[in-house]
Amino acid sequence: MTDLNEVYKSVMEADKAAIVICDLDHKIIYMNPAAINRYEKWGGKNLMGQSLLNCHNDKSREMIIKVLDWFKTSKDNNII
Repeated sequence: MTDLNEVYKSVMEADKAAIVICDLDHKIIYMNPAAINRYEKWGGKNLMGQSLLNCHNDKSREMIIKVLDWFKTSKDNNII
């Protein structure tokens, strides 16, 4: 049986678009190679484990917090 997590990860790893995933506490938990390369001058791979909010201005932080608060309201809002 195919491990869907591995399938999703392989798709994200091959994607040319930068993909950054954080947890509900704003901590960056995944960056695909395109994201690591795009954000290299800001730390690249070393950004993992840090707060996503540290990388954005006040307006962006406000939007990120709003979206993550929505995710927190219900597991039904957390879809792949």
